[in-house]
Amino acid sequence: MKDEPVHPQGRSEIEEHRDEQLIDDISKELDMIEQIRHDENPGWDGSESELVADDDAEEYEIPETGIKISYALTEDEMYKCLYHGRLYKTKGKRAVLQTIVFAAAGMIFLLTYFLTNSQYNVYNLFFGVLCFFMIAAIWLVPHIHMKKLAKIMADGKTVEAEIYPTHIDIGKDDGAWTVELDGKAEIAEFDGIIMIYDDDRSFAVPERVIEPEVYNEIKAILLSGTMPEEN
Repeated sequence: MKDEPVHPQGRSEIEEHRDEQLIDDISKELDMIEQIRHDENPGWDGSESELVADDDAEEYEIPETGIKISYALTEDEMYKCLYHGRLYKTKGKRAVLQTIVFAAAGMIFLLTYFLTNSQYNVYNLFFGVLCFFMIAAIWLVPHIHMKKLAKIMADGKTVEAEIYPTHIDIGKDDGAWTVELDGKAEIAEFDGIIMIYDDDRSFAVPERVIEPEVYNEIKAILLSGTMPEEN
């Protein structure tokens, strides 16, 4: 039998040919896999990619950047918040209208008392005086009550809040609560104060505590995420 040619390193030419064929086959398989990946992801170059937003993208949870503010409301600011809040419905235009009605009624009762000799004159005097007492109550009672409340509530306690594009986190620990800026909360601006009403709660930010560098940004976030207060 004729011996097979032997490679200088001791391997036959047939074994060497098989190895080369195997390497060639593996190389072709790798090229095919690479081509398939390229067809499925034409922009992929083998590196890690980042999530980007596009028209068909799903909503991903990404960290939001918030603006933190801390402040203490003064007694005067607290009174303004209570006055413009929803503690008393009888105020502003409504208070003026009721004052006009009671003043007109009181004048009629008193004129009737002084200009007639009716047996019901004593009632005319009573209701006339009562109308003017009601006018005093409309203006004085809420004022006195809110002054007392403002003095109690303006205790120097620091309010801490973080304003994000989608919500506001207020307070810490057990007293923490959140206002969602989804267009449902109401906003009002008065006397240098921004007030947000969320159901039965309210959040007040004095403009004096907002740094000029972020003032426009905070205003834009609050206005875009709320609706004007309904009077």
